[in-house]
Amino acid sequence: MKLKQFTLTFSLCLCASSFLLAAQASDKDTPSAKENHAQAEDTRFIISAEIRERGVYSHGYKQLLALDQQGSFFVGQRTRLNFDFQKGPLGFFVQIEDGRIWGETNGSHSQGLGVSQAYFHMNIGKGFGFKIGRMPLQYEDGRYLSYSSWDECPKTHDALVFNFRSQDKKTKVDLGASFSNTSDSYFLNPYGLDNYFKYLLIGYISHQFTPDFRLGLLSVTDFQEEKSWDSETGDYTYNPDKIYGRSTVGLYLELFKGSPVSALIYGYGQFGKLNTGQHVTSGLASFKMKYNALPKLELQLGYDFVSGDWMVEDFENKRGFSKFLGSTHSFLGIMDFFNPGATSSCLGGLHQPLLSIIYRPAPKHSLELTGRYFWTVASPDITITDAWGQTATAYNSHDLGFEGSLIYKYKIRSDLSLEAGYALHTPTDSFEIMNEIMPGNSKFAHFGYIMISYKPTLFNLSKHLKRHND
Repeated sequence: MKLKQFTLTFSLCLCASSFLLAAQASDKDTPSAKENHAQAEDTRFIISAEIRERGVYSHGYKQLLALDQQGSFFVGQRTRLNFDFQKGPLGFFVQIEDGRIWGETNGSHSQGLGVSQAYFHMNIGKGFGFKIGRMPLQYEDGRYLSYSSWDECPKTHDALVFNFRSQDKKTKVDLGASFSNTSDSYFLNPYGLDNYFKYLLIGYISHQFTPDFRLGLLSVTDFQEEKSWDSETGDYTYNPDKIYGRSTVGLYLELFKGSPVSALIYGYGQFGKLNTGQHVTSGLASFKMKYNALPKLELQLGYDFVSGDWMVEDFENKRGFSKFLGSTHSFLGIMDFFNPGATSSCLGGLHQPLLSIIYRPAPKHSLELTGRYFWTVASPDITITDAWGQTATAYNSHDLGFEGSLIYKYKIRSDLSLEAGYALHTPTDSFEIMNEIMPGNSKFAHFGYIMISYKPTLFNLSKHLKRHND
């Protein structure tokens, strides 16, 4: 059924493109080269694709392994077909995407085959415009709202976004909104999806004051239905009549971009209520400085702070910052112990200093060596019990261990790239207990991957017309 849907969608898109080209060529008089050039400048139509293969060796990725557990190796594949069209002020973008693991026979991985993006956009005039449909929501470095391209099927959202771009490209403004339902029911029923939103409001503004100074402000408010535990059914229930809202505001400061020494500083504040009615007061702060020591050598020094508190009751203030729809990879290590979607959690907050050395021996090659250290903000208070009744407690031990990683990137050609990475983590007793493993009973934690991406352009109208005219 899915193959039929894909074949039908692909055929319809090709028919549409053929109809478009035929209509342009149907004039009684053959257009001149000058007219063709003008037509090409006014119309953009590009068909492109992507095939990405990534082999992953996981021996402690996202969660430590106990002594009786084994690591795994698997290959993930992402396939895309993109249609990008614009004529005058109006255009659309459609992306068909499939993500699956090699060897799957009973369905597809993650979102599987479907329409990942489908939106149209229009320029209203004087820098104003809008987009509506299914699209990525990515702002700044993706710390809170991210496309998360690391995932086989990255997150996209159904939304309406109004935008403004100044003529000098120094000012950007976005105002967006979205709401979610699971069906076209004609009466109110629960949405009931955790870690997502019922309603979403987005405000973003960025202005480049000088070449050395840019300021950005992101405001996101998500609304969720009340969630409560039903002792009779033994499950959670959702009340669509009661909505809780949580607001997150981030301020970005970019300094001396393009200079030998540059810096990015930002912070987020989070407040409001979770869907359980629990109050939220939390924060996140990040600092990164880059220094181009030599033409081929770059040094990066950074520090991240995520608020948290172990001693939190169900309906008291929660001081752990939620990354919500942020990037699922790399900000807090490429082994992703502390990123959204990981099994491990750090309710006690997190400190993370890091140092990276990036070496570019040739224009198409880069090698990045990074060291990170992790420790909790608040004193951990976790006790676990093994099968024999022995207990272990992580108390007053903030240390969570060190991660070292090495990433190699090679741009083979403009549409073909290769990337490989390896990382290891040295867990402490506290970190093992956080992973529900008795101290000293975890396996050596390491992780590696190799990924190749091919992104060809299958058709470009402007180049087609140019070749025809020549």
